[in-house]
Amino acid sequence: MPPQFLQTVIRFLAEGAASGLNVIAVYVTEILRVTGFDVALTLPRFTPEGVTAVAQWGLLALIGYWVLTIVLRLLIGVVKQVFWVVKTVLSLWLFGLIVTDKHATADVTAVRLAGLVLGCVMLTLLTSSSEKSFVMEDRLSSLEGRLKAVEKRKGGD
Repeated sequence: MPPQFLQTVIRFLAEGAASGLNVIAVYVTEILRVTGFDVALTLPRFTPEGVTAVAQWGLLALIGYWVLTIVLRLLIGVVKQVFWVVKTVLSLWLFGLIVTDKHATADVTAVRLAGLVLGCVMLTLLTSSSEKSFVMEDRLSSLEGRLKAVEKRKGGD
């Protein structure tokens, strides 16, 4: 598309939008006047240039929102992966320390390992996304429905 054609289309749309907004502003002003509101401050007159500027800023804001959303999702994904690696390395290091402690009895080692496992489970539960649990619940509901359907067929035979 040539730029001149695109500019003509944008100018045409902006003029139409400005005209429509001006008509709406007149109706709103008239409705407010009839209902008893003081309309000393009339609504501003919309111009095609103003409509174009607002549309351009709105488009820029929308693109900025999309880019920021993508960047933040990527950043959060990287942070989650880094946290998982740190958690895994730290857990393995603590496991090695617990197991290689020559002065600890078997009971103390078992309690330490149980604490390590509990800590890992708690960290996993706290850092896992709730979306995964919803997906799992949906899958379980689907499987329950299928199981009931199979049971009805078996009972009907």
